[in-house]
Amino acid sequence: MSAVLSRWEARTFACLADTLLAPLPPLPPVTATDAVEAFDRWLGKAPRLNRLGARALLLGLAAARWPRKPRAQRLAGIERTAKRGVAGRGIVEALRAAAAVSYYGDARVAALLGYEPRPTP
Repeated sequence: MSAVLSRWEARTFACLADTLLAPLPPLPPVTATDAVEAFDRWLGKAPRLNRLGARALLLGLAAARWPRKPRAQRLAGIERTAKRGVAGRGIVEALRAAAAVSYYGDARVAALLGYEPRPTP
């Protein structure tokens, strides 16, 4: 399945995307989309330093058992990070952007939001 992410990293990214985006019905849960696979593909093409940084962050969250914590506790941790100056806000916004592109790029999610792809010429 994965070109870059380990099973733990993939699980942690899914949890992170769910925490940051909080999709509600009729949108599907993150785990029912190709968001993790899309992030993995993107990460596989990213510069080595970006790839290492993202994986280190995901592994750190996994080691802290972050995915097992209640959503409110995970969200509070994200908010604390965002309040740690420019660097903290930058990290949170970069993660939010990666999660959003990965999740909203799923064909089913895009269709539910009204996106109609142009026919290929």
